[in-house]
Amino acid sequence: MFGIASNEIFWIAAIIIFSVAEAATSGLVSIWFAGGALAGLIAAMLNADIWVQTTIFFAVSIVLLIALRGVAVKSFKNRSEKTDIDRIIGQHVTVENVEKNNIDATATINDIEWKIRSNDGSRLEKGEVVKVEKIDGVRLIVSK
Repeated sequence: MFGIASNEIFWIAAIIIFSVAEAATSGLVSIWFAGGALAGLIAAMLNADIWVQTTIFFAVSIVLLIALRGVAVKSFKNRSEKTDIDRIIGQHVTVENVEKNNIDATATINDIEWKIRSNDGSRLEKGEVVKVEKIDGVRLIVSK
C-alpha cells in the first residue's frame, strides 16, 4: 500500500515553507533551501535514513547557493529602470532665486521648484544656465 511517511510530509512542508518565504521576499533568500528540500524528499521516497536525507538537503542547498546565486543576482540587477526623476540628470536649467550665501539657489524643472547647489561650491548667479549633474536627496547638484 502506498502511504506518505512522516519524513516525506516533513520535506513537502519544507518545500512549501521555503517557497512561500521566497515569494514573500524581494531577494533570493530561501529558494536554494526549497531545492535542497526537494532533494531531501526524493531521498525520503527512496527510503534513505534521516541522516542521509539531511546531508543531501544541506549539500544540495549549498551547491545551489554557490552555483546559481551570482547568476541570479546579475540577472536581477540588469532589470533596473530609470525613473522620471533620473531624467533630470543632464538637463540644463536656469538659476532663479539665489540665496544669501550665493551657493544655494532654486530652479524650476517640469513645474517643480528644486533647491540647487554647484558641484564645486562656486557662486551661482540669477539667470545663469547650469547643467544638472546628480541628485543629492532633495537637492540638485549642478555644474556651470
